[in-house]
Amino acid sequence: MEGTQAARAPRDATVTVASDTPASTPFLLLAAVAGIGQIAANLPLPSLPAIAETFRVGAGGGELVLAVFLAAFAPFQLVWGPLSDRHGRRPVVLGTLALFAAGSLLCAAATSFAVLLAGRVLQAAGGAAGLAIARAMIRDANEGAGVGRGMASLSMAIAAVPALSPLAGAGLDLLAGWRAGFVASAAVALVVLAWAAKALGESNRTRLAVLDAAAIARGYRGVWSSQRFRANVLVAAGAMGGLFAFGAGSPHLYITVFGLTPTAYALYPLIAVIGVVIGGGIARRLMKSGRTTAGLTTGTVLMLAGGIGMVALGPLDLFTKHGVNVTMSLFVLGLGLALPAAFAEALAEFKGNAGTAASLAGAIQIAGGAVAAGLAGVIGMPAAMAACGLLAIASLAIRPATERP
Repeated sequence: MEGTQAARAPRDATVTVASDTPASTPFLLLAAVAGIGQIAANLPLPSLPAIAETFRVGAGGGELVLAVFLAAFAPFQLVWGPLSDRHGRRPVVLGTLALFAAGSLLCAAATSFAVLLAGRVLQAAGGAAGLAIARAMIRDANEGAGVGRGMASLSMAIAAVPALSPLAGAGLDLLAGWRAGFVASAAVALVVLAWAAKALGESNRTRLAVLDAAAIARGYRGVWSSQRFRANVLVAAGAMGGLFAFGAGSPHLYITVFGLTPTAYALYPLIAVIGVVIGGGIARRLMKSGRTTAGLTTGTVLMLAGGIGMVALGPLDLFTKHGVNVTMSLFVLGLGLALPAAFAEALAEFKGNAGTAASLAGAIQIAGGAVAAGLAGVIGMPAAMAACGLLAIASLAIRPATERP
């Protein structure tokens, strides 16, 4: 029961509101809102060399286009969740989609590298809301196993975005130059915004009565004080860390070491899509039958096995692209199983302040990914993925006794 009292919003600090807006929201719209930030993160990747050449900033400048986005993305998640707890999910989603579109257009029209980076910050600020708010809306609308099933469905629905966005970005760059990718991002955001204005329901019926800096800090302290939240969100951080480590280390490994062309390499992230979709489908069935813990435990073990297995490929003289593919498939299969269950359990206690909890969970998850990506450059991709698997499995040990099988 540790943290439960602090985690729940105090009764006198909330108000129940009526709304003429229907609470139901098309699931595909929710997935589109959740995926918009990943589009911005991944679509420009094939264009980074061209951007660096345009502004004469060198290869490091191209990498800065991604680094600035990620550096802004995590902290802005901490802003939108509490705001949606206070003012509702719908206005936050509509406002941040408009902000995202403005940032994308600023990037497309940039005449200097500084202006481009400013546009990336606005993109990140707007895109950061989507996934956190989508998860909060799933928590608003469901109880028990329904939360986990919703998280699994959302993971499956947006699994292809990180893999397919670079391919789309490469095509747009080839056809019309690097600015076309940012124009396309703005167009997607405006389409989703128009759809959301028409069809996005308001799921948050219990609002925080007061919101200021002190209230936000108290909210985050309350969420973090929950042992159940801490344990499960660290599993999620390990899962995302492994994925980021692969993203950071695989271009050098597949192109330089294994000799693939950049075009051929672009197909390999589809491994992650397949693993997440299969794992998510299994997780959804497990949670439908009330076996959330089974999916979480099995998935975490598979992530550890994939990471340790990849490290073992070298001593076994099996370190080839096929060996890496097999162990990576094992890791992402485990990720697909564990991640929805981890988020469902992390948010389980937070009905009145689900936005705050989802924002903190998302920020920790992204921070874990950023650390793992950096670690991959220091100790190598396989060792970084193994470390992420170890973090996830160790986090299971600190779950409350009521969560354990």
